Amino acid sequence: MAIDLQTILPNIPHSLDGTGFLFGAGTSREAGYPMMQELTRQVVGALTAGERSVLDGILAVNTITYDDTNASPNIEELSDYVIAHAINTNSPTSHSLENRFRELIVENLLSHTSPSLDSHCRFINALKARAFGRACTVWIFTTNYDLLFEVAAARAGVMLENGFCGATERFFNPTQFRSITGEVTGDRFSANSQLTIKLVKLHGSLSWVYDGGNLYERHPDAVNGSMTRVMVLPRRRKVMDTLAEPYNTLFTQTRRVLGTECKYLVSCGFSYGDEHINQHLLLPVMQSNRCRLFALCETEPLGVTVFKTLPCFNSAFATQSLVNGLHSTTGTDFWQFSKFVTIFE
Repeated sequence: MAIDLQTILPNIPHSLDGTGFLFGAGTSREAGYPMMQELTRQVVGALTAGERSVLDGILAVNTITYDDTNASPNIEELSDYVIAHAINTNSPTSHSLENRFRELIVENLLSHTSPSLDSHCRFINALKARAFGRACTVWIFTTNYDLLFEVAAARAGVMLENGFCGATERFFNPTQFRSITGEVTGDRFSANSQLTIKLVKLHGSLSWVYDGGNLYERHPDAVNGSMTRVMVLPRRRKVMDTLAEPYNTLFTQTRRVLGTECKYLVSCGFSYGDEHINQHLLLPVMQSNRCRLFALCETEPLGVTVFKTLPCFNSAFATQSLVNGLHSTTGTDFWQFSKFVTIFE
């Protein structure tokens, strides 16, 4: 069976309404951002001799040695070890190393000052064209911190709502996710005849900061050292971080939307390694058969095992696929974001 757009999103011939996308780090790879192994090597390589000694000591307690060739343990696992050690020992050096990891990750992402926007702009423009000048809403859920979708939407002239209001100083107002823009003529309201993208950044963003106890969105270059960037540190046990605000609100919003406003969800560049997303967002709505999920990955990730027996789960990898309960050796390259974009054009 050939994998095409209608196979992945059977609602597309009728309307973009009800469509959602779950994007992970793989969608930013071709833009120039590092994947897990590269990011791990860069962060560990930037540690001072003293910081590296602290890290090696923490790993030694767990009878583990860092292997730079394989970038193992990766940055998520390293963060878990460091955070656990900081909690268990209340060691100032461990707490400092945790903060240092965050700083280095942010520095790495900010160092990519001219990421390639080609695929993201093509994707937004393709969705805009498929809206055919009608009012419709598409949901994008992402674990990425970068601003690729925000910039691409602006360049395409597509309205994007991300939970913030304002002009140069934008404040967090999640009711924006439920807003509809339009015109009032007399006592009649008419929704704007255009595409609206609702962007939910589940793990925070380079542009989000806490300042004076309030959450704002600012240009990343306008964030100074007295402000705290709102980003979940890459770690396996992210579930504890996402219980706090604003992540709890974002997860609540996602649970409200999946199976109601978003009934057709496709993932690309997402590795299904985030158990809090698998278990708390995806599995409940799929077990109740309220949302159809199509997973696109290069190889089958361990995290999809829990979904494979569900009738609303479909998948396609480089050398195999599972569509409507039928296994096939037909593969696809749509797990690459640039290739994924082509099926919408």
